[in-house]
Amino acid sequence: MLRALDRERGTFDVVLYHHDGAPPAKSGPVLERMRQTWQASDFEEPLVAVVPMRETEAWVLADAAALVRVLNVRRLDRSVVTGPEVESCRNPKAVIDALLAGAGLNPNGNGVLQNFYVSVAETAGIAELRKVAAFQQWWNDMIEALEGLGYQHG
Repeated sequence: MLRALDRERGTFDVVLYHHDGAPPAKSGPVLERMRQTWQASDFEEPLVAVVPMRETEAWVLADAAALVRVLNVRRLDRSVVTGPEVESCRNPKAVIDALLAGAGLNPNGNGVLQNFYVSVAETAGIAELRKVAAFQQWWNDMIEALEGLGYQHG
């Protein structure tokens, strides 16, 4: 990763490092090694970890109202975990596939899944996402990194 970033020097202000967070016993040491490697490097840009619990797809499920709008359904099945509890969802990809199928969409269809992700991203409320602990951690870390670069938040 450092070699790749070295070739791109001067083209970025912040480096985002993504690693799924579950299980923490496995992801924690990997993230710590990455942070140590970054600190020992000669890069001055901040490194911000993006560490969703389970998978990033869990964040897609956070805003129930956005899902209802994007899927064009009256309501979600009661078994669908949304809100802050999405981090406990064992298989968010399967939940998303089931939501799409329930809305009459083939999750394996040409571009269906990508369009769904983009639509949810454009529709979801940041306030709802910030109720998810891992998203809130990323949010706080990103604000800190940007403020360290001189940007103002708020």
